[in-house]
Amino acid sequence: MSKLEKIPEFNKKDWKLIGDEVCDRIRVQTKVEGKDVFNKKFRAYEEGYDKVKKKRGGDTGKVDLTLTGDMMNGLQTRGFNNNSVVIGWNPENSRKIEGNEKQGRAVTTKSKPIPDKVTKWVRSYLGTRVDINIQKNTNKPIVYTIGKR
Repeated sequence: MSKLEKIPEFNKKDWKLIGDEVCDRIRVQTKVEGKDVFNKKFRAYEEGYDKVKKKRGGDTGKVDLTLTGDMMNGLQTRGFNNNSVVIGWNPENSRKIEGNEKQGRAVTTKSKPIPDKVTKWVRSYLGTRVDINIQKNTNKPIVYTIGKR
């Protein structure tokens, strides 16, 4: 492999870090900011769910898709290799995510899997890694010989 071929190269550690960070950023957007994948505030809870959440001691004034915390904490890096990362939920929590999407509270969709600001962070991280690889693989000392040896 030539040095130039190493410039766009990433390793498992990079993809694991990206997966974990994407999960964290989606959780923050959902739980802390109360926003969907389109960066819009979540629709209010239905009255029935509102009562259930209140009974369990939850804050019903803020829609953050958190009753027990299991669903959003279940968003995790599921697999990674030298070329990619997979994030997601277990089947039970996936059904909850799909149900919330149908109710107008989309954490993720097939057409928009992650929020724009998370995509922007991923691009920035990958760009930084490419810059580091360029520096590492293309820097050669320039030697000038002046006069005779």
